[in-house]
Amino acid sequence: MKQLLIFFLCVITSAMTYADDLSSLTLSPAEMQKLKKYFPTESETSHLAWKGDPVTVQLPVGQEKRVVFPAAVLVDVKGALNTDQLHMLNNDKSVYLTAVKPFEKTRIYVTLQESGKVILVDLVTNENIPNATQYIDIKESAPPAQTNQSTVATTQAVSLDATVEQVSETESSTDVSYVDLVRFAWQQVYAPKRLLKDTPHYARVPMHTETFISDLIYGDKVIAHPTSSWVAGDHYVTAIAVQNKYPHATQIDVRRDLCGEWEAATIYPSPLLKPQGNHQGDSATLLLVSQKPFSETLEVCHGNA
Repeated sequence: MKQLLIFFLCVITSAMTYADDLSSLTLSPAEMQKLKKYFPTESETSHLAWKGDPVTVQLPVGQEKRVVFPAAVLVDVKGALNTDQLHMLNNDKSVYLTAVKPFEKTRIYVTLQESGKVILVDLVTNENIPNATQYIDIKESAPPAQTNQSTVATTQAVSLDATVEQVSETESSTDVSYVDLVRFAWQQVYAPKRLLKDTPHYARVPMHTETFISDLIYGDKVIAHPTSSWVAGDHYVTAIAVQNKYPHATQIDVRRDLCGEWEAATIYPSPLLKPQGNHQGDSATLLLVSQKPFSETLEVCHGNA
């Protein structure tokens, strides 16, 4: 049986687990660190970078959310919202916002008092979003770099709600690594569509499976819904949305619970799923790398939980 490598990367820490018969690492520490950058922590996702385009701030309903700017600000809602919809308190660099009830996406205008710059902020209500403090960072546009015909690779971190910097491909289609496969699939699932770029080494492929599958996660723990699959070179990467089925928390152990001949696997944002109905933690995305299409790889089950 071919050797199995499964790595597991969570929001805060990452750990690699290898099959008993593997004596050397397939991924170097540098590669693992590179991959970790594409799975932002909670503190990273609480920052938005303003580069001239409007930024979106999601507000929980009935809870106060603090939005912090780099300087003292003035806020103008242009009469779009009234006090029955939004309560607002401006305290120097911090603006405290409370959505009294759901409302349609509304643009407000935030002026930095020191520079006079105006930041466009779109407020969106979301009953399932936490009220964690949101930071707005100002990013000055850099002049375009002079490049030659060679491809320059960048390794900037990805933020879910900010700018995604697409990493240039330096490998041929047959040299795509596990890091590249997982990173690409993660971006396709979580990055805003307007920031996604064409990647010629990856092709969308059919999965030839049911909408919901019961034989992927051993132990009947979750509802599993395959959403997308891509092929690059000799490998496939597939994204599966998983949701806890039960009114109690459950843990997905990618070392033991996966059914199939997978080469690598990771679950984001956490393998610990909260009870069903907890919209802040009962679901996650499972990313699987294989040498065969998803439906063929799923045939053999090694779950033993």
